[in-house]
Amino acid sequence: MGYSKVLVAERRRSFDPVVKIVFIGPPGSGKGTQCARLSAHFGIPHIGTGEMLRSLDSESGGEIHGRIDRGHFAPDDFILQMVSARLSEPDCQFGYLLDGFPRTLVQAQSFDAALEQLATGLDHVIHLQVSAKELIRRLAQRSIEIARRDDSPEFITERFRIYEQRTAPLLAYYETQNLVCPINGMQNEVDVFAEICRRLSSE
Repeated sequence: MGYSKVLVAERRRSFDPVVKIVFIGPPGSGKGTQCARLSAHFGIPHIGTGEMLRSLDSESGGEIHGRIDRGHFAPDDFILQMVSARLSEPDCQFGYLLDGFPRTLVQAQSFDAALEQLATGLDHVIHLQVSAKELIRRLAQRSIEIARRDDSPEFITERFRIYEQRTAPLLAYYETQNLVCPINGMQNEVDVFAEICRRLSSE
């Protein structure tokens, strides 16, 4: 999840710019890895909604865990409330890196409406582009290394189908706002990070 709230507060300076970034990319594209790097670089929190959902206890999150394990998304209302509560915390005042939200057009539109109420908005939408063949290889390897059920072979195809159907259209939505920054995610993680930094500095 990046730096702790205390460390983030200590790293930030009053004259630092606010940076609010959403990451879009299919499972295995490296969103979490790059958010962790950028969290350290900018001194802002990495908010990974997948990790937040997986951390729910069985009583409050049993049904949601089942949806995630099958490759489906958490309910829109639930995830929006969860993210809104997290963004209201003090360490987000200087910006944030959203990894895993929004995942649907409904979520994006609702999130924009919430930001508009606060007289603010997103700065960038990073789109990590990786081929299907490479994504399958990465997910299979990750499943072996950390034993995540949603990376198991029987769910990989379903996760890709859901991504293409419900998440990819977000790009068209954000492109109308001139927010999308495409990044070659086929590179190693150091080069991907360097490209993101170059693109952000030139925007």
